[in-house]
Amino acid sequence: MTTAAASTIVLATSKPESLWTKARRRFFRHKLAMFGLVTLFLLIFVSVAAPLLTPYSPITLDLRAMRKAPTALHWLGTDGTGRDVLTRIFYAGRISLSVGLVSVSISMLIGIIIGSIAGYKGGKVDMFLMRLTDMFMTFPSLVIIITVAAAMGPSVYNAMLVIGLLTWPSIARLVRGQFLTLREQQFVRAARSIGVSDWEIIFKHIFPNTISSIAVAVTFGVANAILLEASLSFLGLGVQAPTPSWGNMLRDAQSLNILEDMPWMWLPPGLMIGLAVLSINFIGDGLRDALDPRSIL
Repeated sequence: MTTAAASTIVLATSKPESLWTKARRRFFRHKLAMFGLVTLFLLIFVSVAAPLLTPYSPITLDLRAMRKAPTALHWLGTDGTGRDVLTRIFYAGRISLSVGLVSVSISMLIGIIIGSIAGYKGGKVDMFLMRLTDMFMTFPSLVIIITVAAAMGPSVYNAMLVIGLLTWPSIARLVRGQFLTLREQQFVRAARSIGVSDWEIIFKHIFPNTISSIAVAVTFGVANAILLEASLSFLGLGVQAPTPSWGNMLRDAQSLNILEDMPWMWLPPGLMIGLAVLSINFIGDGLRDALDPRSIL
């Protein structure tokens, strides 16, 4: 047997590479996505392992060490009540990242349900649900979130709930668009013809084909939620003292004296917000490029 014939046989018998395998390979080749993934992993690690990484408490006051510059004992200095800034940065990551994940989970649940029903049913159901979605999208989201947060009272749980309940419209429209396209495909018509129920078609046949688009939207949603939480906490409507979050750490450092002479009080939390949002956006960019059907054929 010749070498060419042997190569032909090997190629013919080898299993073709799946689209998910190609997408995974493309994602891990995306340098910015890898940077974002490593950075996000480090942020999560230092947040979860904070009690093991620092000997200080994030809420215990030490009035003898107020507003001290960085030293060997306090690597990022102390704040206006003597608390270690590095310790509060670590513990604040728990709050800020948790708010992002929980609020996006709420918005995803609402958006997926509304978008899938509207896109699959069409007609009057689609008209009603989309007009409801348009009504939510008409108003500036940040203004509405601030108003509702002020009415409900400031707390971390209210921040999660408010952000989640008011950021679902974009997800709903994305899912609706996917369902409008997929509901006319042959596999959906075949499922209908053999008597498969609408709910089973929606969640077992159509929804799995929308996961790639939803995964990308989730990453950008988490980044947006972290920014919204920081904005609410900065305005005093989010996480309340003494619980640290990156947003309320910036609020505590907003005086002109601190901004000019004590950068260790506002620069670290600002950088952490920037790193978290940037890393999640890089991951979203990598997922979008990797899952693009035109790129993985």
